[in-house]
Amino acid sequence: MDLQHALECVNLVPLFRSLPQAQKVEVAKLIVQHKYAKGTIIYMAGDSVGHFLILEAGQIKISQVAANGKEQLLKVMQPGDFDGESALFNGNQRNVTATALVDSNICQIDQGAFQDLLKTSSQLAVKLLAIMSKQISELQEEKTLASTTDTTGKLAKYLLETSAALGDKIFKLPLKKKDIATYLGTTPETISRIFKQLTTDEIIESSGSTVKILDEDALTDLV
Repeated sequence: MDLQHALECVNLVPLFRSLPQAQKVEVAKLIVQHKYAKGTIIYMAGDSVGHFLILEAGQIKISQVAANGKEQLLKVMQPGDFDGESALFNGNQRNVTATALVDSNICQIDQGAFQDLLKTSSQLAVKLLAIMSKQISELQEEKTLASTTDTTGKLAKYLLETSAALGDKIFKLPLKKKDIATYLGTTPETISRIFKQLTTDEIIESSGSTVKILDEDALTDLV
């Protein structure tokens, strides 16, 4: 991966985006790109957290096995999302599994290499601590805002993100509708009702698992 491409990955992460350019370059030099085909398991619960991952393109499902033995969907990573922050500072075991929902590109930073960089740059370490402190406050505010967003807005956001990840306004849903309902914290019946309403309003067309976005602006207004 060339340096400019690596810098684009670095700039996807808020933790790194605020760094001075010279320090961004040092982080970018650590990045290695990996490509995963649809359905590939990227890591499993029990694996060591040895890498920080930045999703450059695609979608990744984060899940875990519930007490009843069924898979529980926790999160769908979209381009620009990142995972394994703890790998930058300590090595723990993962308690979730990551699977590529579609063909996906990941920028990866090795834990050991990053820690070696911190040892040689106290300015970088201090800057990162300041940025992380600020982001904790911002995340708390975002969490409060997200809890007030209605289900229609959440589904609209998911459809827009999926369209962007796949690079097409006509796409097949990577998740079953019942899994989308679980992901958005609602029921399959509610999801079906919203899909029907969006179709009636001519914002989307929906047939089975295939969706076509007809009015992207109207869908965006719902978010």
